[in-house]
Amino acid sequence: MVEIIYKDSHEVADLAGQSIAETREQFKAEFGIPDKANARLNGKKVKGNLETETCLKEDDTLTFSRSSSKGVFLLGALLLALAITGGVFAFGWINATTTLSAGQATNDFAAVSVNDSVAVSWSPYGFYKGSISTSTNGTSIFNVDTAASTYDGDLAVTVSFSNADTLAKCYRVLALKLMMYDSSENILDINSDNATGYLGDDDDYVLLTLGNGAVDLFPGGLADTMTVRVKSGFYITHIYKGSAWTSGYQPDLFCEVAQR
Repeated sequence: MVEIIYKDSHEVADLAGQSIAETREQFKAEFGIPDKANARLNGKKVKGNLETETCLKEDDTLTFSRSSSKGVFLLGALLLALAITGGVFAFGWINATTTLSAGQATNDFAAVSVNDSVAVSWSPYGFYKGSISTSTNGTSIFNVDTAASTYDGDLAVTVSFSNADTLAKCYRVLALKLMMYDSSENILDINSDNATGYLGDDDDYVLLTLGNGAVDLFPGGLADTMTVRVKSGFYITHIYKGSAWTSGYQPDLFCEVAQR
């Protein structure tokens, strides 16, 4: 007996010795088998020109199926969608216009000066861990004076190590906690996390380290004399103090103020 299958149609008949072509013709109308349906004998595809030569045997299974072109249509639809999307973006870019305008400042919007009235100091030794202590509200290192400026926008204050290559020979770790204060000893919001006003809290600080040798502080547009301060810090030195430590353990700091 031979099993014939096409989609949901199924039949078992005595067809041994009959060719696949003859079987196709016999069940074509009953099962609705199309001319382009592929024949598979026991799971193996049989080419169309061999169907007249291939005869069925007992216990064979002959299956007819149509190849799907669904993947081709999906690909075409995808390419079409991409083409349309690309066209929309291209149209937008070609037709969009914008205008940039620039103004020129007539005088400095901020003045930066060193504040060394109180020194920040520590005594590093080889293979040593230490902390950097300051006063309660920190020790000032730079003044940022905007009191005489007509600029009322936001500022970007950048502090960086200018001798990090030398410091790396002396320290494995060096970190300075920096904050900003106004002239009334109030902490300034430097990370834009305060919804109103310019005043900040204890979370308004940045860490200047050997791994992060330049940090940005973003105070609001105040007509005031602000100060950049070292609030605290810590360090770990290399294993011994060599001749390279003559002045290499002293950080050189650079401060730059820009309009934000």
